Amino acid sequence: MAKTLSFADTSPRTVKIGDTTTSFTLICGNDNVATDLTNATSITVKLGNASGYLKSATVDPASLTDPTTGQVTVTFTADLMTSLTAGSYAIEVWVVDSTGTSIYPSDGSTGFTITNNIQSANGTTITTITFDDFVNKFNTIAANALPGTTDTTKFQKRKITNDDGSYNLNILNAVGVDVTNKLLSLPSGLYTCYIQVGATNNPSNDSLRGLVWISAGYGGGIFGTNTTGGYASYRLFIEGSSLQWKKYPAQTSGTLDVTSTFYKSGTTSSTGALNYVLTGNILHVSGAVIPSSEIVAGGNAVLFNLPSSIGTIAENIAVVQQSSGWNIYCLSCNPNGAVSVLKHNTAGTATAITTTTVLQVSVDILLS
Repeated sequence: MAKTLSFADTSPRTVKIGDTTTSFTLICGNDNVATDLTNATSITVKLGNASGYLKSATVDPASLTDPTTGQVTVTFTADLMTSLTAGSYAIEVWVVDSTGTSIYPSDGSTGFTITNNIQSANGTTITTITFDDFVNKFNTIAANALPGTTDTTKFQKRKITNDDGSYNLNILNAVGVDVTNKLLSLPSGLYTCYIQVGATNNPSNDSLRGLVWISAGYGGGIFGTNTTGGYASYRLFIEGSSLQWKKYPAQTSGTLDVTSTFYKSGTTSSTGALNYVLTGNILHVSGAVIPSSEIVAGGNAVLFNLPSSIGTIAENIAVVQQSSGWNIYCLSCNPNGAVSVLKHNTAGTATAITTTTVLQVSVDILLS
């Protein structure tokens, strides 16, 4: 049998905007024969229009005057009228009992009308979307929005780290993985990057961690190693299909012992008499020394022998140096590691270097 829904003979079928006292009396039936609602556990009156479902109101089954007549009364309260504008609407009654849910009517819908009052202006109908559409739209906005962002289309969306703070570009030592190819194929953006030791075209003997920035085929980066790599730093340069690594010169410093022929100025010790700073393959040596005994005219006294742990002198050079009393001397650097002192006067003839002469040392030596 078809479920039917009709208005009681005395029931209004029109309500004005702002009227919160009008009630509709509806009769639920089967083929227009009243349905007994005695066993109903819940009753819901649902409203809609051409755009779909709008809102609903519940009716307490205990409030029915005579459930056997199938009559349900719905009052258009202020809450129910909110956001409803003038126009044509459809109404359904959903009844739940022990056998299931019955929807009246089963075919089509029963209509009623909301009209304007004398002072009302046209409002807007409630825009309806499905719950799934709402969830999907919310997730899209949440995934693309940043705190304080009002432009959800043109703001920067790319993360530079994973959510746990780890790097978002991971280049491992694996078959088929090439550091150069991976970096050259990156889209524009800023990346935190890890390059595992042993990965093809890793420029270091250690793992690298750093930042990479790419924009329209051009970019660069800066990376650092761990202990194995000597805490070295590398610069990355990208231009089109070209990629180059440049290692920052490592810098170490310390002191050098001089031979027993010399003392550190102001002392009688040869230990740690000179300071050095090694930057890449450039060794800078500085300090002030005095002879421990007079160096005879024309003598060639070795000032220090460069330890092999520091490096090997690349070429044989002589550098003019200053000493006390406006005198000059030559510092001779030999690839065998010996750095020697030879003094001349302005006429070019050798003279002795006395124990009161302070030799000021400041020289850059190229290492192999």
